[in-house]
Amino acid sequence: MAPIKLTTIVSILGTACFMGQPVHAANPNPLGFASALRCTSDPNAATSVPGWTIVSGNPALRCTHSVRVAWPKTAIPRAVLASGPYGASVLERVIPLRPEHGRRSRLTLSAWFSTSGHGVARSWLSGKFLGVSGENLGRTIRLGGVARPQRHVRAHFVRASAAARIPSGATALKLHLHLNRAGAKAQSYIGGLRLEASPSMVFAPLAPPRAQVPRFDHVFMIMMENTDYRQLVGDTRNAPYLNWLATQGTLLANYHAVYHPSDENYLAIAGGATFVRGPMYFPHIHVTARNLGDLLQSAGKSWKAYEQGMGTPCNTTPAYDKYYEPDDAPFINFTDIRGNVERCRAHLVDIREWPRDLRHRKTTPDFAWIAADDYDDGEVPGNGSPRSLRVQDKWLRRTLQPLFRSPAWQSQRSLLIITWDESDTPENNHVATIVLGSRHTVRAHYVSRHWYDHYSTARTIEAALRLPSLTSNDRYASPFNDAFVQKRRQ
Repeated sequence: MAPIKLTTIVSILGTACFMGQPVHAANPNPLGFASALRCTSDPNAATSVPGWTIVSGNPALRCTHSVRVAWPKTAIPRAVLASGPYGASVLERVIPLRPEHGRRSRLTLSAWFSTSGHGVARSWLSGKFLGVSGENLGRTIRLGGVARPQRHVRAHFVRASAAARIPSGATALKLHLHLNRAGAKAQSYIGGLRLEASPSMVFAPLAPPRAQVPRFDHVFMIMMENTDYRQLVGDTRNAPYLNWLATQGTLLANYHAVYHPSDENYLAIAGGATFVRGPMYFPHIHVTARNLGDLLQSAGKSWKAYEQGMGTPCNTTPAYDKYYEPDDAPFINFTDIRGNVERCRAHLVDIREWPRDLRHRKTTPDFAWIAADDYDDGEVPGNGSPRSLRVQDKWLRRTLQPLFRSPAWQSQRSLLIITWDESDTPENNHVATIVLGSRHTVRAHYVSRHWYDHYSTARTIEAALRLPSLTSNDRYASPFNDAFVQKRRQ
């Protein structure tokens, strides 16, 4: 059927008001971004988008104050959705509808679109009504954004809205959002998303994606450096061990880092946000927020970071290894660990303790972060080059042998996640991630095409150890559900 004709209202936002209007209790707006959700002011950061499934790209929930937009002072929205740092982004969302809504109810979908920079293509939002079996019903709601970039110093917005009656038998409205972007400094934005019903109806509250992650006794985390997915996967000549490991478990083929350059990616997993901006490294990072170590200790679980070249516990100098960097495990960047010497020495140790701790189940921590130095993690030998791959491959083979022979792997439920902090290619952030599990917990010989990122890793670790979340980024990230062997219902 033909799309519904939409009404477009162009405004310079002198008096426009969106995301600032109160919502009647009987008819909440399911598409609004609540104040508790975390946004970013950094145009180079990707984030989770609560309520939405990311299909492709690296979108970000941007704090309004960081976007050069002429907002009306009386109605400043807290956040807008941006296409993100690496090209176009595609997102989807399903809004459940109750059968009794029927033809008497009418839905109105509206949003404000904008672009900045040069070469940005048109963005759009569409909605399809679905039946109980997922079949399309009725007409498609379509909203079109601006067709070309605004050339003003500050971005201006175009409002679009469309309405349709809910067809009989509809059980859901599936939204599809395409935010185009072209050019290094271009951005596409959407704000003021609203879905309203007449007569009014109450929509389901925002909820995080369901986690279907088994309970694990131990989780082991390894983050290598600066390697593109395409450089690693399939290169059995220079990385035979890594490519073999990928066949023994699940390879996440659509996995993305969240930042360029490095350290913010470590912080995303350990803290649920990137926190700092640009090329920032130890000792200049001081994060006061809660971190994964805090969650573990609050839950009564043990944890350690094993760092190659550290020498003595909590050492931050290259006295024992010229390639050693203390931030190759992220915990030193959190003030409640760095500022507590006793705690730091208890949890940040040299990698020589790794094989010793693995000899017994009682001395194997519930969570471990295992970090290579800057040579063996692939950075110094050439960032994903053939030489870099050979170095990484050799270190991982040597480091993982004690784990696979350990009681924790042989007789308990253990999860291993191997990922890379960022891609070598600055134009994207596509990296490989390998998931392995003991006792047949992870699917073998499986390649996942689902979209994941570093916040998905954080969410998966939390689910595996039954921990709470840190921020809305990890809380609303999609865990690696399809990587795990699901128990059949009797």
